[in-house]
Amino acid sequence: MEIASFVKLSAIDFPGKLSCVVFVQGCNLRCIYCHNTHLIPFKKGRIPSESIISYISENREFLDGIVVTGGEPLAQKDICDFLERVKRLGMSVKIDTNGFFPEELRRLIQLGLVDYVAMDVKAPLTPEEYSFIAGRRVCEKDIDRLRRTISLLSHEKISGEFRTTIIESYHTPERVERIVNELPPNATYVLQQFVSRDYLRIKEGTTNKEYILKLVEFLREKYGSGLRIEPRIYE
Repeated sequence: MEIASFVKLSAIDFPGKLSCVVFVQGCNLRCIYCHNTHLIPFKKGRIPSESIISYISENREFLDGIVVTGGEPLAQKDICDFLERVKRLGMSVKIDTNGFFPEELRRLIQLGLVDYVAMDVKAPLTPEEYSFIAGRRVCEKDIDRLRRTISLLSHEKISGEFRTTIIESYHTPERVERIVNELPPNATYVLQQFVSRDYLRIKEGTTNKEYILKLVEFLREKYGSGLRIEPRIYE
């Protein structure tokens, strides 16, 4: 597996668990708000998988799990082999995914190699709207893949969340509501604050936290207690 960087300890990336975090090299999207554009190209990683396995083995007394993020983890051809080794060390596994690889995710779930999945749902599920955020052409087949991943996560006995990074000028209440209508009724849905940086492709200010909190209140009132709506504020 091509690994670009590694965080040895995190208390915030895997809900309820102390974890290490692996960032894989390579992503099929070029999202306009991506903070990790250096991880987009598919090329050789800097960190050997063996060093990650060794670290986990030496520190499994206090580690609960591992987060595999990126980049896009499910685009890694040998992720299955890597996770099998992680699981043998007793680790829980969280995968962050953009949802474009439903069959790869299904395989990991069926093999018992993943415990928690966080899926980004970046925009309403139309090619035009999704293409704007994804930074590349998204076709109807891609939208079908996203819906299949959502369906997979709604039917499998696996913990997880759906999440949207909220750009204030783009993610109107109407657009966010259309995203929610694609999700299972008992899902956890996280509204993440977009944080502006000079090097990002999109030239937009950081989303006001009050805007996100108002969206959360609006959705909770509309959808009731079945759908769990949570804000994620960074600044």
